[in-house]
Amino acid sequence: MIWLWITLVVIAVLGLTVIMISIYENRTLTVSRYRVESARIPEGFSGKKIILLADLHNACFGKDNERLIRTVEEESPDYIVLAGDMIVSDVNSDYSATVILLRELSKKCPVYYVKGNHELRVATHFEDYGKFWDTYKDEIKDYVTFLDNESAELYREGYKAVRLTGLDTAPEYYKRFRRAPMESEYLERVLGKAEENTYEILAAHHPAYYPDYVKWGADLVLSGHIHGGMVRLPLLGGMISPMVQFFPKYDRGRFDENGSVMLLSGGLGNHTLKIRINNFPEIVVAELVHTE
Repeated sequence: MIWLWITLVVIAVLGLTVIMISIYENRTLTVSRYRVESARIPEGFSGKKIILLADLHNACFGKDNERLIRTVEEESPDYIVLAGDMIVSDVNSDYSATVILLRELSKKCPVYYVKGNHELRVATHFEDYGKFWDTYKDEIKDYVTFLDNESAELYREGYKAVRLTGLDTAPEYYKRFRRAPMESEYLERVLGKAEENTYEILAAHHPAYYPDYVKWGADLVLSGHIHGGMVRLPLLGGMISPMVQFFPKYDRGRFDENGSVMLLSGGLGNHTLKIRINNFPEIVVAELVHTE
């Protein structure tokens, strides 16, 4: 009997420890900085900074997200890319702090918004969410540029453009428990062809299709969705993705393939299981560097 009580006490202590660590980590912002070098980056863009924010899920860092806003401001970005899931697909959720965040960020530099699976859900399931998406979109339309399978040309005077494209990923690619293969012509069908003589930045919420993005022609991919794998283990990385896939190949950080780079945010917030262990909320800063 004594061993049973000892076991229960140990389990309780471990559980409490995990909860306390998770609470601390969920409230602690970190900044990850990357240099992205390429001869394809125009000289006029060398030194320009893009901040990647993803998976906020209505989380709030300080009153009205003042800590998050201040931390972004300190990085002096030239552009901000929101790679989806800034809200939660719940009609009763409060996204007021998210709206304030986007309003304040838009005062600093252009902000581009790409849908994640939560935005996609509320935008397409009218029978469940009614006018949720229309209302939210109307509140932020003056603060962000939506890229729903669309591109924006980022100009610097006297230099050719960098092109930023946002992928509005189809629902069938968000299936749980398995990764549905992406049709070979899907990206070209919804986005058009990549431009050979232009540095192509692709904002795509789902990182599992990175090899497909590379084949399409993306030089730099900005992504999120995986929440860093929630619990990160040394050498093994993130344990589980929101799609209930264990130890996903692409979980958090920088990935390089065939001359392309993907920066994958560990996310800012959570939904459902709000657990983070060895996996702090993350602001990603990408500095573009022209090389000869």
